[in-house]
Amino acid sequence: MKHKFTKYLGRVTENLELDFEEKWIYVHYTIGSSEKTACLLKNENKSEIEYLDSFFEENKVSEEMQNEVKKFLINEKNRNETHWNEFTTFLMKTLSLNMVFGIAIALSVYGGFRLGSFLDNRFELYPTFTLIGTFLGIGIGGLTVYSMVQKYFKSPKQEERKNKDPLRMDLTDNKNHPIIDVSIEEVRKAVRSFSDNLPKGVFRTILVQEDNSIDFKQLAPLLGGIPSKKFYMSKETYDLFEDGEKQIPIEMDIVQKAVDLYVKEQKEYPMLKFDPQRRVNYYQLLQEHYLKAAPETQFYITDLDGLITHIKPQKKNSSLS
Repeated sequence: MKHKFTKYLGRVTENLELDFEEKWIYVHYTIGSSEKTACLLKNENKSEIEYLDSFFEENKVSEEMQNEVKKFLINEKNRNETHWNEFTTFLMKTLSLNMVFGIAIALSVYGGFRLGSFLDNRFELYPTFTLIGTFLGIGIGGLTVYSMVQKYFKSPKQEERKNKDPLRMDLTDNKNHPIIDVSIEEVRKAVRSFSDNLPKGVFRTILVQEDNSIDFKQLAPLLGGIPSKKFYMSKETYDLFEDGEKQIPIEMDIVQKAVDLYVKEQKEYPMLKFDPQRRVNYYQLLQEHYLKAAPETQFYITDLDGLITHIKPQKKNSSLS
């Protein structure tokens, strides 16, 4: 089988063509206007690379070309060994399971036949139940063999897909990073640093999982490991919370969306006009169906473009008119 290799060395093109036979290696080499051809006899117990080394040295083949050819030959050798191992494994499975398949089918057919015969003798309908039982046994035996084949004879691609399962990869990734103790302030700094390096149009919410917990596999390089405890983030305000406050970001996202929609449609904040603490008025949001239920946490409207917070204001602020 022929294999061609090409390298571009500035303005000069280097080509190498190899054809491997059982006892011969055909080599055709060109570089610029120079051309060399050789037939290497494989009469010694040497590898193909060792046979080619003398040709490479004699004709001053470039180091880049030599490396590419050697890499190709090593990969071919590994591939052949893999195929042989797969074949021998398949053969061993076939030989060992062949008897099991036969027994499974035989027992299924025999069981169906005996059950059918028993029913025919009891109800005097021979050979109705005998035939039904026999065919049923054949079907059950076939299904049994099929399920065993699916379980024990998996193709390399199936094994590869199994090895690339996201959950397995996640667990493997976690093992690459140590478990560390971090403060919420350290997490906040890591999130900001991560966000600063994101492409335009991509937001830090890619760190937030379905339950509002932070995916620390992406932050591990910045933190130096995976935190020993969970932290949570609001997708709407980006506020961070520890494990004891994990319900707050979920409610915060719901309320923030309701407040934003209310302001967009009503042109005012959902709060009492003379409330110095600027508490979100859940009654207004419930009445206008912006909320389905009142959250347990009391939120407050800040001066930052209508963002809400769960922290009670320390100073009294005048309401927006």
